[in-house]
Amino acid sequence: MDWGALGAVFTRLHPGWALAGWALTSLLIAGLALRWQIFLREQEIELPFPTIFSLTWAGQFFNSFLPGSTGGDVVKIYQVCRLVPDRKAAAAATVFVDRLSALLALLVLAVIAMIIDPVPLRVLSAHSLSVRTLSWILLFLAVVAVAAGLLFRMLRSTFWGGRLVRTLIAAKTNFSFNRSLLAAVLLAFAIHLVNFLIAYFFARALGISITYLQVLVIVPVVIFLVMLPVTINGHGLRELLLIAYFTQMGLTLSGHPESGAREIAIAWSLTLVANDLLWSLPGGIWYLVRFQIPPRHVLHAP
Repeated sequence: MDWGALGAVFTRLHPGWALAGWALTSLLIAGLALRWQIFLREQEIELPFPTIFSLTWAGQFFNSFLPGSTGGDVVKIYQVCRLVPDRKAAAAATVFVDRLSALLALLVLAVIAMIIDPVPLRVLSAHSLSVRTLSWILLFLAVVAVAAGLLFRMLRSTFWGGRLVRTLIAAKTNFSFNRSLLAAVLLAFAIHLVNFLIAYFFARALGISITYLQVLVIVPVVIFLVMLPVTINGHGLRELLLIAYFTQMGLTLSGHPESGAREIAIAWSLTLVANDLLWSLPGGIWYLVRFQIPPRHVLHAP
C-alpha cells in the first residue's frame, strides 16, 4: 500500500457528490423500515413507523460492529418480541422473511453481475483453484448441511427448537403471494439499487472513472460475499474483492490514469464504510437511550 497515494485520492474528494451520497443514505434506512413494516402488517402486528424506523436504524449500527451483516437482525427480533410478547413467533418471522427478501433480491442481482463480468471467477482461476480444492469445499458444505439438519431434528423437541419451528410456521403467512409480498420484493430490489447509487455517488466524489453500470457489476457481488460471517462487517474481504475488480477492469481516477488500482479501491471502500458508520452511530445511541426501558404494557403487566 502506497499511503501517500492513498492520501492523494482523498484530497480530490468532491464535497457535492459526497453530500449527495450521504443524504441518500437516510432514504435507504427509511426504505428498509418500510419493507419491514409491510411484513409486520401481514402478520397483523401494528407498530408505529417511528418505532420500526428506530429499530431498523439500530440494526444498521449492530451490523457495522458484529461479524457478517446480520447482527442487527438479532437485536430487532429481541426488541420486537418485547414489544409484542403475545406474538413472538410472528414477530420473529417478520425479521426472518424481511432478511430473506433482501437476500434473494441481492442474489438475483449478484448472479446477473457475475454473468456480465465474472471477475471473482477469473481471479480464482488465475490462482489455480484445483479440482481437488473445489471438491473439498463442496464436501465441507455438504457436511455442514447434514450437520445442520441433524441438529435441527435434535433440537426440534427442545424449548428453543420449538420456538424455531413456531417461527417458521408463522413465516408461511408472509410467503402468501399477494400485493403486499410483491410490493416488498419490488421494494427490496429498489433498496439495493439506491444503495448502489450511493456507492456510485461516492465513487464520483473521489473522481473514479466508473459508470453506474460498472457499479451494478461490482457492488452486488461484493456485498453478497461480505455477508459471510468471516470478518467484522466484511472488513478486509471487501477491500480484497474491490482491488480485484479495479485491477481486472482497469479503473483509475479521472485525469490520473497513473493512479494505482489498489489505493483507489481502498479509498472507495473506506469512504463507504465511513458513511455507514456515521449514519449507524446515531441509530445505536438512540437504541441505547430508548429501548432499555421495557414497553408500557410490560411494565404494567400483572
